[in-house]
Amino acid sequence: MRLVLLLATAWTAIAGPEWISIATATEPYQYFRFSRAAAIEKDRFDAANPHPRKEFIYRFYDGPAPQRTSCPLEDRPGDRVFWYSPQGQHLAGSFPTPQPSEYNVSARQDRIRGFAAVASFSGTAKNPGDAMEVVYFTTRACSDAGVEYGFARDLATNSMLVYWSTYANCANDAASLCRKTDNPAPGDHFSNVQQESSGSTAQHGFRIYGLDWDRTYSYRMFVEGDLFKVEVWSGDFVAKCSENEKAPPAPCAFRKPVEAWFPIHDISVGYIVAGTLGTAAGEGDSLRLSDLQVAK
Repeated sequence: MRLVLLLATAWTAIAGPEWISIATATEPYQYFRFSRAAAIEKDRFDAANPHPRKEFIYRFYDGPAPQRTSCPLEDRPGDRVFWYSPQGQHLAGSFPTPQPSEYNVSARQDRIRGFAAVASFSGTAKNPGDAMEVVYFTTRACSDAGVEYGFARDLATNSMLVYWSTYANCANDAASLCRKTDNPAPGDHFSNVQQESSGSTAQHGFRIYGLDWDRTYSYRMFVEGDLFKVEVWSGDFVAKCSENEKAPPAPCAFRKPVEAWFPIHDISVGYIVAGTLGTAAGEGDSLRLSDLQVAK
């Protein structure tokens, strides 16, 4: 009897998560598109009022984009977040000007271990930073100085970035818009984008090489104990990839511990964001999302 219980306990500890699709969920989700032509800011798409496309396809648009009318910057003393320009102007209550972009924000997800995106990340770009395709978890619906983890592909590279960060989208170093204290002046309390104690030596992620970006895979990232488990599946099988551009392909499955600055045990509630950032990359370049799942 004791052996049976021990085996059952061991199986529970190693069993993978249950994957639940939220792509056709009844909870409302948000849709945004910012481009030179116009801004669309919608927050009422649901099963009764579905997205205008049959599948989620995110493309690239020319800028500059107009100023937002949603998601104003907010000081959050409890999170030690105060918004100031590098010149000392208080920015709380103002609306940022976004990059050209198109994306969805899911309804709030509770008690989740991670997420999976069944997607293809296709396209190319001339210069690094011109065009990005992203799917990520965030603790903040506006992606403003929150905790994030997920996948990001710069179309000028041949790799996929798997990352985790805190106080994301504050900008960084001398350009940071976030302060730890309500003080406009840089100094001892000036913060960079991560705000972790180990600074530039901190480990924020890794890169995956060797995947066919036009092919649809299931990109999975979820918490397992004190680490992230990252997997890329092709149908019912784990795909082949590598962490080094020159290394031979191997099963695309990784176990990555995180440093103490990242709150891996406090990220069970948040939102899944998917979309594109940056200017038009090329004809037909797009992120195509077939399904979006959360891990329970």
